[in-house]
Amino acid sequence: MQGNAAPVYRRGKYWLDKLRRADGGERSPRWYVFWYDPVARREASASTGTEDVDQAILALDRRYLGDASEAPAYCYACGQPLASAEAYLLTDAIADYRLEHGDLKDSADSIQARLKHVLDFIEAEEGRGGSFGLETSCAVACGMPFITAFRAWSKDQPVTWRNKAGEVTASRPRSAATTEESVLQVAAALNHAADADPPRSERRPIYKPLPRKQVSRPRRVRVDVPVLADMLAYAAETDKKRVSLHAFIVASLCTVARPDSVVDISVAPHREQWFPGSPTLDLNPFGRAQTNKYRPVIPVVPVLANWLKAELAAYERLDKDKRAGAGFLVNYFGRGVQDVDRAWSTMLTELKLPKGREWKPYLLRHSLATLLRNRGVAKWDLEGFMGHDVTGSTEVYAIGRFATVANALNDILGEVDAKAPGALRRRSAEVGLSGPLAEEAKMTG
Repeated sequence: MQGNAAPVYRRGKYWLDKLRRADGGERSPRWYVFWYDPVARREASASTGTEDVDQAILALDRRYLGDASEAPAYCYACGQPLASAEAYLLTDAIADYRLEHGDLKDSADSIQARLKHVLDFIEAEEGRGGSFGLETSCAVACGMPFITAFRAWSKDQPVTWRNKAGEVTASRPRSAATTEESVLQVAAALNHAADADPPRSERRPIYKPLPRKQVSRPRRVRVDVPVLADMLAYAAETDKKRVSLHAFIVASLCTVARPDSVVDISVAPHREQWFPGSPTLDLNPFGRAQTNKYRPVIPVVPVLANWLKAELAAYERLDKDKRAGAGFLVNYFGRGVQDVDRAWSTMLTELKLPKGREWKPYLLRHSLATLLRNRGVAKWDLEGFMGHDVTGSTEVYAIGRFATVANALNDILGEVDAKAPGALRRRSAEVGLSGPLAEEAKMTG
């Protein structure tokens, strides 16, 4: 091994380090995978091709998993692979789960964050000489003592946000629900090890995450029509860089969808969410697998239809070679966005509204759902429109019109428009989106 320092990462016979000169200086900023070659009787190495240590670790994991000599132990009598939870480390199980499953999912960032919290616990245990350090095996991790200790530790760890320099810029106390998300994810990694072919572990976790109703505090904050109108009027102000926020608020009011579904609405034909004249909008784009947070097919109210038509016209004006990534209803200079959190936070400050957990963009969905329910919409309509209770086969065959929801929603939009005249029109922010429509270029909304 080069030098005397411990490697950044080790797995089986492989370790991660920089290629160094005789004096210890780095020859290259890129990370290399090293191993001892018994045939050549010397160290061998291969570049990972990256300076990012996380990507380099993934490159080492891929090499490890592709090495037949590093496969599970085999029975000397029958030649069948042996699964050993006692020998298979939890850190390796997490690495393999991410590589083979987690990093391939749409929710890869969330999975990574939840598992990192578990790895932080292991490092903390290692540092203090606790019972669950780096040598923790899958057998140990499957037991209640491990998860009980993790829950106790996690309770005192704040959730933090960091800037590009790695400095903590904000933090909040960790909720029990956040801890249980990590419990769910580590259980998934352990089950993945048992389900592998050949299996890497013969054990499965004996615990399950606590039910969300048990660990989540119900969100109580809701806003009424006047506050919704204030938000919309703020976002629709002309000559302001608020076009993404404007589109997000309008789309949220028209769909009552979750924030991640709202920013995913697109008129691009290959996504098959909406086509000209269609009375429905599919919140789940073509090719995306449904999850527990089901995205339904919903009716298009007139306000939303105008926005979709305008966005499609802007999309079709683009040269075909420039359409990739375009067509999103919520966009910034023609390209989709992941969220509007920063603009939303600024809006709360400007409107002198509270901030905090219950004032995130989800507030729009919760508030609209409350308004609709209190206006007497049919329970089945509201559940279907919001993507709730859709486990039966009915949703596969029958697309709901959700008439009571659509009618009540149009009434609410009319009340919002009365308090914020013109703010529901897309042309209020037309220039900042995908370019003005020819017939509306001189209109300011």
